[in-house]
Amino acid sequence: MRLDTYVKAVLTVIAVALVAIAVNPWLASLAPRGAEAQTAAAKYEIALPKAWGKIVGYSNQNLLMEAPDGTLRAVDLEGRAPEYPRVKVQMRWQ
Repeated sequence: MRLDTYVKAVLTVIAVALVAIAVNPWLASLAPRGAEAQTAAAKYEIALPKAWGKIVGYSNQNLLMEAPDGTLRAVDLEGRAPEYPRVKVQMRWQ
């Protein structure tokens, strides 16, 4: 009788293990898939000529640039090439 209980216990453990192996792929297909990272594309890609000078300030999609000769330019950035970036205001001190 003791041997019979041992055999039943071993067979039960084997049966549970086989069920777990059989159910594992099915459960894996129900699991939520991992999220893939998405890179944020830039809204605008611009190229500024170096002749316009160095960037002094930024405000409301506009750059304030100062040329080596002292000229200040307000450059509008919002838009697509070729019409942007464009100089909105250009001023020179006298």
